[in-house]
Amino acid sequence: MRASGTVTVLDIGSTKVCCCIANIFNGGHFEIIGVGYCLCRGVEAGKIVDVKSVEKSIANAVENAEKMANFRVKSVYVNVSGKGVKSQITNINLNIGGRIIKSEDLLNVFEYCKQEDGDRVVIHSIPILYSVDSLHGIRDPVGMIANNLNIHMNLITVQRAQLDNLLLCLTRCHLDPIGIVASIFASGLCVMGDDDMSTNQIVIDFGGGTTSIGFFYNGMFSGMEVIPLGGNNITSDIAYGLNMSMSNAERLKTLHGAAFASIQDEREVVFAPTIEDDAVINLQQISKGSLNQIIQPRVEEILNIIRKRVEESSFTNNFSRSVIITGGGSNLTGIGDFANNIMNKKVKTKKVEEFIGKQNVPINNSFSVAVGMIKFAQLGDGQPIKVSYFARRDKQEGFFKKILTLIENDL
Repeated sequence: MRASGTVTVLDIGSTKVCCCIANIFNGGHFEIIGVGYCLCRGVEAGKIVDVKSVEKSIANAVENAEKMANFRVKSVYVNVSGKGVKSQITNINLNIGGRIIKSEDLLNVFEYCKQEDGDRVVIHSIPILYSVDSLHGIRDPVGMIANNLNIHMNLITVQRAQLDNLLLCLTRCHLDPIGIVASIFASGLCVMGDDDMSTNQIVIDFGGGTTSIGFFYNGMFSGMEVIPLGGNNITSDIAYGLNMSMSNAERLKTLHGAAFASIQDEREVVFAPTIEDDAVINLQQISKGSLNQIIQPRVEEILNIIRKRVEESSFTNNFSRSVIITGGGSNLTGIGDFANNIMNKKVKTKKVEEFIGKQNVPINNSFSVAVGMIKFAQLGDGQPIKVSYFARRDKQEGFFKKILTLIENDL
């Protein structure tokens, strides 16, 4: 059963903190009533390196969203990202003994999956494949007679230190975390439509500090990879190449940047502020071609790494014939066509606006993780998932049924 009511989600990234407050209605619809957005300082590639700076960024984003929504935020769903988040496929075999499979048998699997492994904490346990004796491809084994039940589970874990510091920041902002979501999982929930849920898809979240790859098997989150490169590296290249500040480089990239340089770009001229030795800022006149010649090598590097990671993954090369790109980096002009040539797959750049209906607040692809977390929150049953400092959330088994419900209802 889908949840209803008002939820708050908090996307903490390497470049920005985004807070969204949404009213969720029965039937799967939601309305975003408040948005807070500010620069994030203190996060590098998904890791918190300055607690005080992150705390301030969170407080500013939440306060801005509260003012817009006229709503007091007490609890939030929050994301985790970066190389500290990993995916592992676990094969679990249960001896049923020739009786009917009960829902309690599946719950026991989740109790097993909740076991910690040293310094890592399980945040998602997602079933990918069921086999009942010699029968494969079972969607729901409950009620079937079997001797053995085999389940392929995707366990998403995060480093305990990374999670503890994240929870500490929320605690200092007087926020109660009720759900932890892997960023790439949320991105996939955001941009996959009904047709995508019935096929295999690769989702790429082109973020600021990192780029994440999500593998979705018939709509089920089945694996992930993280690359420690993103939009920040492109901005840094522009700042260095054109001798300007990071903020001006980011603005130039956003307004005029493209994934690759074209002949037409040489005919278009833009003005770029430069930094002189005495801190006097002057304007230099450059062609868009010169700008995009700086951008293209970094984009090409990131896409080639993605292609290599996909080829080296545990999934076959023909796992998916198409790729969906989202995240802030997907706003680069021509990124889809450029990625299509490098990856030899059909690449789609989808806009978040396509999946959320008409909203009264400004939303773009930089909000894909936040919107995905709202959809994740819709899976709830109204019962908070308690997360305390130095402890992971309990009742994780409840999300087993919720994930299945999501897949069966195709969002």
